[in-house]
Amino acid sequence: MDTQDKHQERISVRPEHSIRQKRPHDHTLGLRNVLNIIFMISAIIGAVLYFFTEHTRIGVYVVLGAMAVKMVECCIRMLK
Repeated sequence: MDTQDKHQERISVRPEHSIRQKRPHDHTLGLRNVLNIIFMISAIIGAVLYFFTEHTRIGVYVVLGAMAVKMVECCIRMLK
């Protein structure tokens, strides 16, 4: 092997970077994403009901329900 072949072999191998390391597949990611979307939408609806309508009590209940959904998502993340 001459030096040109060694040089070509050395630059043809992609280095392993810590940023691009593959993580193990998370089977709960889809469920967690759906729960997060439900949380965000219901929190926005609850805030709108609380601040911009006469139905402040309903807005509080909607926000509390959104918080319950977020707690479920957090439990799934921690128990993974």
